Amino acid sequence: MIINKTTLTIQDAQYILGSSAYNVYKLIHEGKLYAYKDAGGKMWKIPEQAILDYLNSLKVIYPQR
Repeated sequence: MIINKTTLTIQDAQYILGSSAYNVYKLIHEGKLYAYKDAGGKMWKIPEQAILDYLNSLKVIYPQR
């Protein structure tokens, strides 16, 4: 997956993850998705790598038969 930004907003993350803003906030507060507030403390910023790390953590490895 190629993302053309280094940091993303909640709206960007919900689009990429196919989720609601509520679920993105929930992932942040549960510590499953790293994010930080901007200098003014108003907007959440999510590093691109945090999205990629979260998506990679969802990959399920099935045992071989």
